[in-house]
Amino acid sequence: MNLRRRLTELVLALAALAVTVGLALHVLPTTGSGKATGQARRIIYRGMLDSAQTSNNCTRGRIALTFDDGPDVYTPQILEVLKAYGVHATFFVMGRKAAAHPELIRAELAAGHIVENHSWDHPHLADLGQNGILQQLVRTQAAITAAGAPRPTLFRPPYGSLNARVEAVAHALKLQIVLWSLDTNDWRGRNANDIAASVIDQAVPGAVVLMHDGVPNSAATVQALPVIIQGLRSRGFCTALDTAP
Repeated sequence: MNLRRRLTELVLALAALAVTVGLALHVLPTTGSGKATGQARRIIYRGMLDSAQTSNNCTRGRIALTFDDGPDVYTPQILEVLKAYGVHATFFVMGRKAAAHPELIRAELAAGHIVENHSWDHPHLADLGQNGILQQLVRTQAAITAAGAPRPTLFRPPYGSLNARVEAVAHALKLQIVLWSLDTNDWRGRNANDIAASVIDQAVPGAVVLMHDGVPNSAATVQALPVIIQGLRSRGFCTALDTAP
């Protein structure tokens, strides 16, 4: 345990040095409020969408399904649904949950999903100082890799909370910021039908869908997921990295 703690402290110290150097070399433009301007604040994840191979039944394009705040009690059920439909997704995981449930991180990887960074314990990062942001991201990177996953290259800020400081730290750690274009608001207590309709009715090519596998209402998301997948396919959409024929 002492060795693990010392290794973590060393990683944090090295990361702090890297961020300090990175900040010196990378200064984002800011408004008077300190918020970064321009496209940097609106980065939408398209990596899977651009690289995915087109299939015959993907006539209207691809949509990325993403899940936040896990891994948690509903994660295995979501994995079962995704497997049943041959769908792969991106899981933006919290570091403290990844450390508590490394077996679920390994299950996500074994099923072919992508595991990325969603901070250690879900704060409003724009309210933190540089060191606080650094701790949130580096500790999560360490927890994910300790579970056997590749080092994350994507980072989704909780609540979409961003400013120039958050973006500069992420840049120094070589993390691409990922937001979303279609929010299901599944965490608000919506029922499964409303969650599914929010995706199917608003689906457009290249959409990045935000759902949650780590909130109390994730049971409704589990119920909505088969309807979402079937509804998208019936309208000519494929999910990113879709393996269905």
